Amino acid sequence: MPRIQPWTYPLSPEFDRVAYLPGRQLHALEYQVQMIDSEGNPYWKTEDVSTVVPDTSVKEFLEQMRDCYEKHSCTKAAMS
Repeated sequence: MPRIQPWTYPLSPEFDRVAYLPGRQLHALEYQVQMIDSEGNPYWKTEDVSTVVPDTSVKEFLEQMRDCYEKHSCTKAAMS
């Protein structure tokens, strides 16, 4: 069975992203940052989760992904 790939914003994330994992009962957006483990392997760590109303249109859903990314990514840049 093929693994379901998450929807991400931006489409080609480098350091951080917002991810939605289709197939879960809870419609949630996860703000994730890329981390490196002790062996040098990259992985995605969830730092914040927000829920989405199930009957949201695809256009509104994608706008919420963008807004979530901009909110958290700007906060992260301001703290650096």
